[in-house]
Amino acid sequence: MRIAFLYVAEPYQCYHVAAVSSALSQFPNVSVTEFVSFPETAQHLEAIRRDNNLGGNIERGSLKMSRKAALLRRLRRLDAEREIVMRENVAQLEQFDAVVATEYSAGLLREMGLVRPALILIQHGAGDRAVNDEHLIRHFDLSLVSGPKIAESFLAKKLATATQTRIIGYPKFDAVRKERCQEPSIATQKPVALYNPHYKKGLSSYGRFLHPLVNAVNQLDHYDLLIAPHIKIFHKDFGSRRRLFKSVVGGRVSLDTASSALLDMTHTARASLYIGDVSSQVYEFLIRPRPCVFLNPHGVAWRDDPHFRHWTLGDVVEREEDILPALAQAESRHVLYRARQEQIIHETFGSQPRRGASYRAAQSIREFLRGEFGNAPLPAVA
Repeated sequence: MRIAFLYVAEPYQCYHVAAVSSALSQFPNVSVTEFVSFPETAQHLEAIRRDNNLGGNIERGSLKMSRKAALLRRLRRLDAEREIVMRENVAQLEQFDAVVATEYSAGLLREMGLVRPALILIQHGAGDRAVNDEHLIRHFDLSLVSGPKIAESFLAKKLATATQTRIIGYPKFDAVRKERCQEPSIATQKPVALYNPHYKKGLSSYGRFLHPLVNAVNQLDHYDLLIAPHIKIFHKDFGSRRRLFKSVVGGRVSLDTASSALLDMTHTARASLYIGDVSSQVYEFLIRPRPCVFLNPHGVAWRDDPHFRHWTLGDVVEREEDILPALAQAESRHVLYRARQEQIIHETFGSQPRRGASYRAAQSIREFLRGEFGNAPLPAVA
């Protein structure tokens, strides 16, 4: 049984599947090959396995990359580059029994001519945001998801059937240090407010609210603000956005745009307050219920919209002048949101043990490829 793991985006994706490929490679008669297009991804994979004592015998494949793909990478047109790299490597992937990916865009492999291998999705992130390529889920033979929230969404939208979907938990919890998923030790420093702006145009808050937020933090004089943007903010960017964020650094404000702490839950584990817009990282933060403040500078009509379910887990701010009061009251108002946070975290990550999702994923893939898949029931769609 030959299985390919495809990494054609930046290193963030490897945290969602590295532990799965390690677990799968330890089954008898299973050969795992990882195809990596970014050198940094290979470095993260090695660090994940070293830091978490993940074993396995995994081969490293080589992806073809044309001059056009290389040029698009230099131009920071990474989504376009990803599609070209997949198209250029269909013939190589066709030799495997299964191709495992964590990007919806891998569904394009079917349209590009991939026929023989089973196409398997391990979803990265556990958020609510509507995404443009979600329809590509239909091309996957098996989708492994973190909890009933996402499984029910797939079924309701007719993106997958119950027999094509399995709830496994969140494999990323197996790829980060155990203490980041547990209660922290008693803090001895000032509380940290984590600001995690998303890249999605029309939803992201940094363009309008970055400076008002920094001013509010400085005026409140209670939190240290750590700005940790979604790494895709820097796509198609040649330094202007980094300069924008760097312009507010100093005093109580720090910035991280490139370290592994952006990806491995270091920041979400450390923070006492989450400030953001539509990033799915809020769910990684809320594995321990804590205060949240959400920023909606565009006046999005979010109420009763399931794509903004996470905005029911904290106060939502739409005006600059309301940022300071929201930060000042976040701790005292958390009592209003804690029970709902616990409920939605259960729906998002399921009821299975927090660690062990990677083994459950590996077992599901093996059973599926061996034709041993049972018809385990999924939660009914509400």
